[in-house]
Amino acid sequence: MARLEVQLVNDKDRVRGFGDRWATHRVRDSPDGPILGQKHVGITIACVNEAGKVLVAHRRHKIFDKVWTLAGNTHPYRIREQTDVESLVQAAKRCAMDDLGVPITGWSDALMVSYAAQDPRDPRYCENELLHLMVTKCGGPLHMNSKNAYELSWAELGDILTESADDMAKQSIDRKYAPWVHALCTQPKKRIRNALLGIA
Repeated sequence: MARLEVQLVNDKDRVRGFGDRWATHRVRDSPDGPILGQKHVGITIACVNEAGKVLVAHRRHKIFDKVWTLAGNTHPYRIREQTDVESLVQAAKRCAMDDLGVPITGWSDALMVSYAAQDPRDPRYCENELLHLMVTKCGGPLHMNSKNAYELSWAELGDILTESADDMAKQSIDRKYAPWVHALCTQPKKRIRNALLGIA
């Protein structure tokens, strides 16, 4: 089986090399407290339909299981000891095919945020990402991959923003949305609306 690697980034968000996709998500102990993996490039894909609703997925995964996220999540990969690495658009297309079962094009790199979070259900794991929000228009039909999601649903962006804000008053294990959704939703509302809906 091919060993996949992700792009590691430095404090200035510049690519500095590659790391094993699982090792980058492991929490390490240190005298100063837990170290949340290695910072790396990730993407979350957002599908917006003609009515302006955003596709959300109830995530099924080893890390951050049973939280709601956008349509899918992945990283631009390269196979270990090879030189080629996926572009953001290639990774978004692959993610859409894997998670939604359809070829989707027209991806735009709409927003970028940094965040880090430890998985409250399994504190051995974490995310520490320079996250790209990849957005496209898509109305379906879609074919959910039950290995990656428990459920798909279309949601109003305003409801996602409100629920994300409500989440932040809760303990991390009780939050509905994934931490990367919160990182996106803490951006100015005008910025996130423009990124997802193309409106000011």
